[in-house]
This record gives sequence, C-alpha cells and structure tokens, in this order.
Amino acid sequence: MSSQQEENKVEKMSHGLLISATYRNQKAVLKFYDPESERIFLWTDMTGHKPYCYTKLASEDIPNEISERDDVIEIKQTELLDVLQDKPITVSKILVKDPLAIGGTQTNKSIRNLIDTWESDIKYYESYLYDNSLIVGKYYKIENNAVIPYNPEISDETKLSLKNMLLDKQSDTNLPDTKQFDEHVSRWANLLNQPIPKIKRMSLDIEVESEIGRIPDPKVAEKKITAVGFEGSDGLKQIFVLRRNGVEEGVNELLPGVKIIFYDETKEREMILDTFELMKKYPLLITYNGDGFDLPYLYNRAGRLGIERQKNPLYMMRDSATLTDGVHLDLYRTMSNRAFQIYAFGQKYNDFSLNSVSKGLLGEEKIDYGITLDDLTLYQTAKYCQNDARLTYNLTSFNNDLLMNLLVVISRIARMPIDDISRMGVSQWIRSLLYYEHRNNGILIPRRQELENKSSDVVNEAIIKDKKFRGGLVVEPEEGIHFDVTVMDFASLYPSIIKVKNLSYETVRCTHEECKKNSIPQTNHWVCTKKNGITSVLIGSLRDLRVNYYKNMSKKDTITVEEKQLFTVVSQALKVILNASYGVMGAEIFPLYFLPAAEATTATGRHIILSTIEDCKKSGIGVLYGDTDSLFVKKPTAKQIDDIITKAKVEHNVELEVEKEYRYVVLSGRKKNYLGVTKNGKVDVKGLTGKKSHTPPFIKSLFYELLDILSEIKTVDEFDRAKNKISDKIAECARKVQAKEIPLKDLAFNVMMSKAPADYVKTIPQHVRAAKQLESIREIKKGDIISYVKILNKPGVKPIEMARTSEIDSSKYMEFMESTLDQLTSSMNLDFDVILGKPKQTGLEQFFWN
Repeated sequence: MSSQQEENKVEKMSHGLLISATYRNQKAVLKFYDPESERIFLWTDMTGHKPYCYTKLASEDIPNEISERDDVIEIKQTELLDVLQDKPITVSKILVKDPLAIGGTQTNKSIRNLIDTWESDIKYYESYLYDNSLIVGKYYKIENNAVIPYNPEISDETKLSLKNMLLDKQSDTNLPDTKQFDEHVSRWANLLNQPIPKIKRMSLDIEVESEIGRIPDPKVAEKKITAVGFEGSDGLKQIFVLRRNGVEEGVNELLPGVKIIFYDETKEREMILDTFELMKKYPLLITYNGDGFDLPYLYNRAGRLGIERQKNPLYMMRDSATLTDGVHLDLYRTMSNRAFQIYAFGQKYNDFSLNSVSKGLLGEEKIDYGITLDDLTLYQTAKYCQNDARLTYNLTSFNNDLLMNLLVVISRIARMPIDDISRMGVSQWIRSLLYYEHRNNGILIPRRQELENKSSDVVNEAIIKDKKFRGGLVVEPEEGIHFDVTVMDFASLYPSIIKVKNLSYETVRCTHEECKKNSIPQTNHWVCTKKNGITSVLIGSLRDLRVNYYKNMSKKDTITVEEKQLFTVVSQALKVILNASYGVMGAEIFPLYFLPAAEATTATGRHIILSTIEDCKKSGIGVLYGDTDSLFVKKPTAKQIDDIITKAKVEHNVELEVEKEYRYVVLSGRKKNYLGVTKNGKVDVKGLTGKKSHTPPFIKSLFYELLDILSEIKTVDEFDRAKNKISDKIAECARKVQAKEIPLKDLAFNVMMSKAPADYVKTIPQHVRAAKQLESIREIKKGDIISYVKILNKPGVKPIEMARTSEIDSSKYMEFMESTLDQLTSSMNLDFDVILGKPKQTGLEQFFWN
C-alpha cells in the first residue's frame, strides 16, 4: 500500500467527489476527491460485489465446463424485464471471481466465448458503479464503511426556478407517463446543480535525448530524460534539468516565478525519484500525449534505472497510463474528441497538436528556437519544456477552469469515471448512461443480434447510396444572390423529436397491437403509447433542462457568480451531449443501435421541416433553402417570424428560433453549398476548406482577401463589381504559381503526425513520405508538424527544409487552389477556367485544350 493511501484514512472524509473507479486485487476501488484536504481518498469495496454476466440458458442447460469451473462462484436464477417483449424474463446469473472469467480474453477462459451471454461486455468497475447506483461527479460521504450520497445545499432561488420550470412544462411532455419524465428532470437538476470544486492538479511534460533518425521508444526507454516540466493549480512552476556533457548552460530566460533545479549528469535516477514524489502530492495529473509517450517513458525509464516498483506511482494499462492512487488526464485524447472540438470549443483548432490547440484556445504557442532540441542550451531546454507544461495546464484553467468543469459535468451525465470521459468518445458516454439506466431499473440490456432481428425486413429505402436510412431533408436552393435573409433553426431538433415522439429502441415497433395506429409519417413504423422509451426519457429530460432551464438560469442577475458559472458550464456540457446524441444512436457501431428508431427520427424531422415550409408559404414568406434543421427565409417581418415559431410549437411541440440574420446570401445550384454575410460583415462559407490548418499559406491568404471583398458588399451592383475583383485576384495568384514566384514557406502544407513514421505501414500519406525524408536529419515523433511542398519528381513531395523552388509542381498547386476556392467561386457562378483565360471546359473542348 502506498504512503498516500496510508495517509488518507477514509473515515476522515466528511464528503468527497467521486471522480474515478478502478479494479485492483479482485475488488472495485473508488477514488474520491476531498475538496477540504485536496487529496484523493481510496475506498475498496466491502460489500462482496462480484463480476457476473447473464445467459438465457436454464441452470441445468449450462455446460459442465462452465458450471464446475473453480472461478465460477454461483449460478442463480434472476428475474429481469425484457423490454423488447415488454415482459419479465428469468435468466441465469453467472457470478465469478475474476472479470476475465466473463470476457476480455480470446480463449475459453472467458465464458462469453463459450455460450451466448448478456451484459458480458461491461468493464467490471462500470458494472460496480451501475449496480450500486454510484454516480461519478457526485458527492458522497463514508459512514460505517458504507458509501452514502451527500447533497450540498442548493440556493432557494435555484430550487424555485426549477419548480417553476417543471410546473410550466408539465403540459407539453407528450409521453405516456409524464410523472416519470418530471422525476427524471428533477433528479438531473439536483445532480447537475451540485457545486464543482476546483480540483488540485499538476501538469507534466518531459524531454528525452535523441539521435538523428531514431525516435525514443517509450517501451524501451534507453535514452536519458533531459528535463521534466511542471505547472500546478497551487502556483507551482517548476523545471528539473539534467546537465549533459558538452551542452552549455546558456542564459536564464525562464518566465518569472519558475523554479529550476539542475541535476548532475549521473543523477537522472534522483531526478525521476523527485518527479515521482512531486506527482504524489497532486490528486490529478495532466499531460499532453502522456498515454502515448511521457508516462510510459517515465515508468519504463525508472525500471531501467533500478527504481523500486513501490516508489513508482504510475500504473500502465493496454492503451493508457494512470496513477495507482491519483487520476491522469491525457488532454491530447480529450482535444481529439470531435464533440469537444466542435460543440465545446467551436472548432477553434483544426488539428490536435499542443501548438494548434493552444493557439486556438489560449492564443499562445510552443516555443520554436529554430534548431533541433539536442542543440538547445540547458536553459533553452528548460524554457521549452516548462512552457509545454504551462500550456497543458492552462488548457484546463482558461475561462474559469472550463474544461475541468465540463469533464466533471459530463461524468455526472454519463455515469463514467472522469479519466474515461477524457479519453472516450460520445458514443461511450451515451452507452454508459443507457446501461446505468437499464441496470437501475432491472432491465436486461439486449444483445446487438436481438436488435438486428427486430429490424430485419422492415426498413424503408435509403435515398443515398451506402446509407442505411434516409437522412434529414435538404430543400433545393433558389440560385442567386438574396438580400435580407433570416435563418431559422429548430433548437436541438433530433433530441426534441426523440422526446416528443417517445422514440427508443424498445418503443419503435413495440409488441402492442393497439399502438400500431400511432404511426410515424413517411415510414411503416409505429411508436408505443403505453410506456415511456428509455432513450426518450433520458435525452428528452436533458434537452428540456438545457432549453427551458439552464440557458435561462445562466443569464439571471439574481444568482451568485459561482452559480452563474456552473449553469453556463452545465448548459455547454448538455449541448455537447445532445448535439452528438442522435449521431451516436444513428451509428451502426453503437451497441443499442436500432435502425427503425434512427429512421423514425429523421422521417419526423423531414415531416416537420416540410410542414413548416408549407406554413411559411401560407404566411407569404419565401423559403430560399432548407437543410435538416434550418430554413433560409427572405425578408420576413417580425410578426411572420412569431407566427411560424408559434405554429411549430403548437403543431409539432418543437422550438423554432432565429439563428442568424444575413445581409445577403449567395446560393449555388448545389445543396449544402452557400455563402452568406451577416449584418456585422462576418462571412460564412459552408465548408470553408480555405480555413483548414494544412492549407498552404498563399491560398489561405488569398482566401481571406476574397472574404474581405465579400464582407463589404451591400447592393447587387457592388456584388457584380466584387466578382470582377475576385476574378482578378485569383488570376494574379495563379500567374505567380505558374511563374514559381511564391516563396517555399507559403507553398507548404502543414500536417501533424498522428503516429510515429514507422507505424505507417499499409498506406503512406504524403506528409509521412516527407517525414521519412526528414528522419535523415532529425528525429520525427507523433505530434510533430511536418511542412512539405509538392514537387515534380518522385515521391511527389519534399520537406520544406530540403526543397528548391525549381522543383515545385505548379500544376498540383493549381489543382489544389481550384478545389479549395471552388466552394466560394461556384456559389458566385464563377468558372475557374474562365478566370484563368481558358475556354469553359465542357464536352469535347477539354480534349483539345492544352
């Protein structure tokens, strides 16, 4: 047992936030954060809970090779609810000593490889949390060796607002059992309104000596660790640096307050031991790619230097690293999560390198000395390494600890350890939420095959090739330039539909004959009218809370600053989950994916959009374009907008709202392709390829110049003049490309290495081809940005450091320029060939144009 565990006598914990759970020594271990002592408390299960799975075989039909095994403790009959058949079912519950006896191996050791089992794909610590109704992110206290919920006091203002919201909204639920729905809303609010403590934490970053052409392997860890940087929530700013023979000390240019400790070249072992001691003082460790590099390197380097295992606080898993007592968050994996990138951070970064993410969210960058890391002085290495640790920490602290608070709130919703939330995608969050709900209501979680059997031979034709079902409606755009355009958006359309239509895998095509008359338009499906759907209640209650409660509460002036901040974060966390929820449920890889439910959702969406378009026409509003959950309408009056919003609410029970007002919109003949300028001059181009991070600077610069021209337009005449200006700028840029007048740095594609060059085997992308050439002069590792240009000869690309202007393949840049600007030029009815002075290439002409 570690010293930290021994110090943390769990009986002392008056209340703590459950932040993680794990499995150790054949028992579940819970990790609580105590805000008062700022320590982690470990609590090992004392209830005798054991791993288990279910089978529909009767006890006597279970093969002897299973029932007589030493690791099978007991097989007992259990009654659960089969919601697909809407009736109780008796199953055999197989209790075992070790989770691997259920699943996790490819051999006969795992029971699920021998017979059909249910709920055998759930991690043991998740199973433990579900069975004990334990919610990560919630407060608990320990009394008489039992974990008991602890509910912090919530202000009267908050309670009153919630009560009023429930009273106001009771009439519009539309579900068979409104009481159950309201109870869920109330439970969610009481949980999500619990205060979020500022969790004591420290970031860490390491530097390792390297040699040209070789990447330090964290599994072998044969190269010395040259520096370890730290930044802490308690003001810690520290850097450990190993002196090396032949490396100058240099000049101290560290930021104010950064404490530096030098270690003699022979004292690397002591430096690592001091790093471990510092780690033990912080309950939460933050890294950027710590799973893939920093922590496995530290762990294995310590072993290589003979550091005793009990002094090493790290614990390695198959694809991640953690602390035996604390919790580790790898922000590289968090920021790589599209839900965070898009819905939490508004796509402010385009790739997932520390530099790109820091630039987008913090407005800061990594230090670039313009030379290889091995050529830096000791103080330069110190500044470089500590700056990386500082940026990593700041990603968790900017905007009032936004990311940390989001992780806590999402762990509350998903019922999942905070370290899992930080590493896993939305589909895993929603899976965990639904599994928790099944377990807490005695419902057997169906196997994928059961859901596939239920949906076989009943699905309508998909319109798009290779799609399993029809998606949202896209209305043909009315080509041309349109002034005074309002975009109306259905707030959380698909989550709203899931709620008001009671959509869930067990309610769509339920077994009740009397429900068949409750049909879904444009499909041959029906929905249950007797019972609430599990998904409908969960997603619907979260959606109502966000739209009707948190969005309003976060704007109130009568609540405290802390409450306002909490409500804003909760609203944002709900947005992340709700926006991704339908995409998850409509994805085949989701374990509870049910095709008719996905189809019922999109069909209802199409029906609502078409109905609203008809209402617009009757009201005299011109609809220019529609896409899934939004409508572009021309010059509507305030009264017309109010009337349409009211009709959407009355007829379909969904919220329609004004999302944007454009000065003008240019619609091309193609769907999902438009250009709009808002009243304050912001230019929106659907897709915006020109803004992507890998786009060469000369094209990016041209793209922004063209957007500036578009932002100034106020009349149709100005638009025609702007088209000429845009044509001239594109033609001039094309001339420079063909004349090879553009500097190499402006031609560079900048792409991040998502793994080490040696790990690319089957397909070798262009940036990796360039990286392999670079390995002859410097080390290339995962996360590095490779800058390369396209050249005439094989292999078609060269790193910018090794290329010459004369080698540039101008034709490839012309092609890329055309495809990048196409979304912009096509929406304005400009032809790229005509701009360049070529005849418009249609039919046979293209064969005769050289």
